Amino acid sequence: MRLVLLGLLLLLMLVLQQLHAHFPSDLGSRTALVFGFLLLAGFLLGELVAKFSIPRITGYLLAGMACGPSALGFVDKEVIAHVNLVDHLALALIAFTAGAELKIDRLKERIRGIVTIAVVQSSCVFFGTALTLWLLRAWVPIFAGLSEGQILAVSGILAVIASATSPSTAVAVIVESHAKGPVTDSVLGVTVVKDILVLVAFSMVLSLSATSLGSAELAEQEGLGRIFAEVGLSLVVGFVAGGVMVAYLRFVGKQNVLFVVGAAFLLISLSKVFHLDALLVSVCAGFAVANFSRQGKAFQVGLEKASAPIFLIFFSISGAGLNLAVLGSFWHVVGLLVAIRAFFTWSGTWMGSYFSAEDEAVRRHAWTGFLGQAGVSLGLAALLRARLPEMGPWLADIIVGGIVVNQILGPIAFRWALVRVGEANLSQENGQAQVPKASTSSLGRGS
Repeated sequence: MRLVLLGLLLLLMLVLQQLHAHFPSDLGSRTALVFGFLLLAGFLLGELVAKFSIPRITGYLLAGMACGPSALGFVDKEVIAHVNLVDHLALALIAFTAGAELKIDRLKERIRGIVTIAVVQSSCVFFGTALTLWLLRAWVPIFAGLSEGQILAVSGILAVIASATSPSTAVAVIVESHAKGPVTDSVLGVTVVKDILVLVAFSMVLSLSATSLGSAELAEQEGLGRIFAEVGLSLVVGFVAGGVMVAYLRFVGKQNVLFVVGAAFLLISLSKVFHLDALLVSVCAGFAVANFSRQGKAFQVGLEKASAPIFLIFFSISGAGLNLAVLGSFWHVVGLLVAIRAFFTWSGTWMGSYFSAEDEAVRRHAWTGFLGQAGVSLGLAALLRARLPEMGPWLADIIVGGIVVNQILGPIAFRWALVRVGEANLSQENGQAQVPKASTSSLGRGS
């Protein structure tokens, strides 16, 4: 039935698209139409793939990709840019959820393992990917015509972005499968730590590579001092915002859903104005509310109840924004990068877990939670496109191609792992509401 509805929806959109060609409408009207269609298509496809034990977010992504500029073209770049704020809001709420999932009592038991896995895995992926690309440089087409210095610089940039993971993807799979356990806690903790490590490493590599890649000015702009200040200020602002949210939930406790959405908008704006990491700011705020207030449990439960529409919005828009054409242009390089990244992610996670004496389940299966790539990687790709006029655009295309593949395979692999180790609560997952509900009654209580 869902397949029939999806087909009818596509047919209706084709008719409306033809009418639009003859009777053009303003951007606002077109955005409302396309946005509504995208959410309906994402919801139907998400429910359809869930029948085959595939995470719903994979369906949301596939719907976005199919409807985006690179495929059917229902969603154009102008519309994607117009709903950018909604996309950022969804990301901030997902980051709140990630922070709320990080409980101090559970983290204390695993902090050594989380830090060790994050450092060892990031190092393994970075140096392993860079070295492999360097050794295979004679057979990698994109290196043709580049100097040795440029090849080294490109290898370093691709390697540092290969180290990036997606906290939003991991959170989406964990919340959907109602997972709890050592693998879940390790993946959540490591993705947050790696977000900081990747930002620092990217700044270092871009600064060192700028001259070789034809951007001497960038070498002067990028620096460790700036990135450390950005990360430090993001942490401070996040915890201060968390403190304000705790105070509101405790002493006011009214219209809490509206307050949390408003707080998300405010943090997005502050992050943009002061060049902060919005993801890190929101994670810290969610962490503070969940761990330092009596309303922490209600806050977390409320966010989880609202997770379906939030994930639907974020991943549908993210899918529509992905450029599928690069898979045809650079498929061999993208395939090589995906394979190298998966191997070194597995080996790095295994070594980090072994050194920190983690559980066998973490050692064997946690690596699947680090395959997905989304917000951070896309942001870094956009930064390359803007700051390296000569090589940035095609480097960004290769990175986006890898993100497309990893973002499809990653959630599927992670869900399989959570089921395999017994951390996924399948009874709750199968029993969850089939229609996304904005019900956040737990947030609405001021207890």
